[in-house]
Amino acid sequence: MNEEISFWILSAIAVLGALVAVRKRNLIHGVFALLVFFAGLSGLFLLLLAEFIAAVQVLVYIGAVGVLLLFAIMLTERVAGDDDRRMISRGWSWGLLAAAAVFVVLLLRPIQQLPSQDAAQPIKPSVEALGHKLINPYVVTLEVLALLLTAALIGAVTAAQGLRMPKEEDSPE
Repeated sequence: MNEEISFWILSAIAVLGALVAVRKRNLIHGVFALLVFFAGLSGLFLLLLAEFIAAVQVLVYIGAVGVLLLFAIMLTERVAGDDDRRMISRGWSWGLLAAAAVFVVLLLRPIQQLPSQDAAQPIKPSVEALGHKLINPYVVTLEVLALLLTAALIGAVTAAQGLRMPKEEDSPE
C-alpha cells in the first residue's frame, strides 16, 4: 500500500514538474521545474528498485544537464518571457486530437505484442550488464555527442560575447 501511495505522489510530482516546465515563460523557472520532474523520475526509479539508474538520473540530469541549461540560459540576454501573450492557441483541440491519434498508432502494436505474465522470464540485474547494454552499441555516438555539446557551448559563449569592435585609441594611425 505504501508503494502505491509513493508511486502516485512521485508520478504527480513528475507530471506537474513537466507541465510547469513546458508552460513557464521564464526560462529559469522552467529549468527548475524540469529539475523537479527529473527528481520525481528518480524517485520512480527508486520504487522500481533501480538504484543505479536513480543515482545516474540525479547525477547526470539534475546535476550536469540542469547546470548546463542554467549556464546556457544565463548567457542569453532575455530570460523572462512575455506573460501578456495567450497561453492557449485557437487550434489546441485539433492538436490534442492529432497527438492522441499519433500516440495510439505508435503504441498500439507494441502493446498488443507484450508477452503475457506467464511467459515473462526472471531478470538478474547487475550494474555491469546494464553498463554493457547501454554503452557497447553507442560508444561512438556518445563521443560524437560529447563533441557536439562542447562545440555548442563554445558557440553559445562566442555568440553571447558578440562582435567586439576595436576601440579608437587602440587603432594605430
